[in-house]
Amino acid sequence: MSRDDKQPGVAFWATVVVVVAMMLAYPLSLGPAIWLYQHNFVPGWARTAIPYIYSPLEWLAHHGPGPVRDFFNWYVELWMAKP
Repeated sequence: MSRDDKQPGVAFWATVVVVVAMMLAYPLSLGPAIWLYQHNFVPGWARTAIPYIYSPLEWLAHHGPGPVRDFFNWYVELWMAKP
């Protein structure tokens, strides 16, 4: 019996899972990064890197569709340090 090569294998599905997880982890990591940054738990070299790492999300939060902007504003406020 020959294997049907048209069906996706384990490697394909593992790749799909990793890509989807990364697509969720990147935007959701913004909140903890803000909290760590504001509470000075971030080393000096990373303090300069964080704005560059999250600049695509910042652009999306300012120029994206309304629901995307609303979500990012809400999510960032959850993690911001209260005075």
